[in-house]
Amino acid sequence: MATSEHRLKPRQVGKAGTVVAALDIGCSKIACLIGRVDPGSRAGFAFMGGGRQQSRGFNGGAITDIEALERSIRLAVEDAEREADERIDRVILGITGPKVDSQLADAEIELGQREISSKDVQKVWSEALTQIVAKDRELLGAYPVMYGVDDQDDIRDPVGMIGDRVRVLLNVVTAPKSLVKNLKECVMRAHLGVERIVPSALASGSGTLIEDEIDNGAICIDFGGGVTSVSVFMNGAPAWLDLVKVGGARVTSDIAQGIGTTFAAAERLKTLHGTADKDGPGMAERIEAPRLGDDGRLKASRMTRGELTAIIAPRIEELFEMVQAHLTASPLRPIMPRRTVLTGGASQLSGVRELAADVLKQPVRLGRPIDADILGDNYGNPAFSTAAGLISYELRGFADASKAGSAAALAGSESGRGVIAKVLNWIRENF
Repeated sequence: MATSEHRLKPRQVGKAGTVVAALDIGCSKIACLIGRVDPGSRAGFAFMGGGRQQSRGFNGGAITDIEALERSIRLAVEDAEREADERIDRVILGITGPKVDSQLADAEIELGQREISSKDVQKVWSEALTQIVAKDRELLGAYPVMYGVDDQDDIRDPVGMIGDRVRVLLNVVTAPKSLVKNLKECVMRAHLGVERIVPSALASGSGTLIEDEIDNGAICIDFGGGVTSVSVFMNGAPAWLDLVKVGGARVTSDIAQGIGTTFAAAERLKTLHGTADKDGPGMAERIEAPRLGDDGRLKASRMTRGELTAIIAPRIEELFEMVQAHLTASPLRPIMPRRTVLTGGASQLSGVRELAADVLKQPVRLGRPIDADILGDNYGNPAFSTAAGLISYELRGFADASKAGSAAALAGSESGRGVIAKVLNWIRENF
C-alpha cells in the first residue's frame, strides 16, 4: 500500500533552531509565546518566553479600535521578546469571532476500479471545495474529516485502496476578508508579518487535546473572557467549530450589576470567592463585597458566598445550555463525540467543570496545554491553551486541502447552496 500524507502525524516544522512565535488575540487578553524548533524535545520545540497584555480594541471577535489593538499587540510582543531575549519578525496568528465559519462539504469522483493515489485525493478535495461560496470570505483551512470508497465509509486514509469511487467530507473554515485584512494590518503596524492564520477554536483543541482524543473524537470548549469557542475533532482532524458570544466577562458583569459594584471589584470577588457549585461547602460564609455608595465610591459591605453563587451559577448554566444548543444544531450531530475537554481562563472557576458535565450529560475534564510542563507555571495553564496550540499547531500535521493547490477552486463559486443539508443527509444515510 502506498505511503500517505493525508493522516495525522507529528512532524518537524522548519530546521532545528528556527524561531516560532504565536500571537493569540482574544477579547480579554493578548498573548505572545516564542519557541525554538527542537527535534529532541517531546513537544518539538523549546519554550523561550512569553508576554501578555490586556486586550483593547477587540471585543466579541470584532475590531472596535484598531489603534488601541495595535498598541496592545505591540506591548505583548515586546514583553515576549524581552523574556525570550529574541527578536521576532513573523507570527502564527489566531483568529476568532462569530463570523469565522465552519461548513461541511462532500464530493465524489469516479476512478474505474484502480488504486487510489494522492492526486486522486487532491482532486476530490478540489471538487468538494467548489461547493463552498467564497465571496468576501478568506479560506483559512479545509480539513478532511472522513473518506468513503465505493460502499465503505468512515475511512481515514483511502490512498492505496482500490475502488470505483472515492468521496470525502471536508470541514471548510472561512472568515470575512475584511476581518482578516484588518487583523493583518494591526500586526503589520507592530512590524510583524503573518506566517499563517489559524482559527483560535482549532488552536485551543490542538493545544489541549491528547492524541487519543483527536484520533477517536472529542469536543473542546474554550471558556474565554469575552467568548466561548467550540471545536470538534475526530478521525485525527478538526471536524467542526462554532462560537458562543458569552464568556467569563458576562459573569463578572452580572456580579457588578447584581450587587452594585465596579467591574474590577466584581472580577476580584469572582476570582477570590466565586464558585458555580450551589451545593458546595461554605455557602453561609460571609465575604467582603464592596458596593458603590451614593458618592460613587466603593463602600465596605458583606454578603454570603451563597448569594454570590446564586448570581454566578445561572449564567454559567445558561452558557453551557447555549453550547449544547450549538452542538445539537451541528451537521455532525449524528456522529458527535461523547467526551469533552473544557479549557480557557474562565474554566478555572470552581464548580464549572461539574456544571458543564451536568448540562452536557457527558464526561468533562478540565484541560490545560499538553505542553504545560514545557511552558512553565506562567503559561502552562488553561488561559494560554490557544496560544500554546498556535505555537505547536504545525507540529500536529493536520491534513489541509487548502494547502494542496486546490484552494483556488473556491474563488467566485456560487454553487454552495444547500451544502449543509446535503452533507447532513449524507451522514445520516451512511451512519
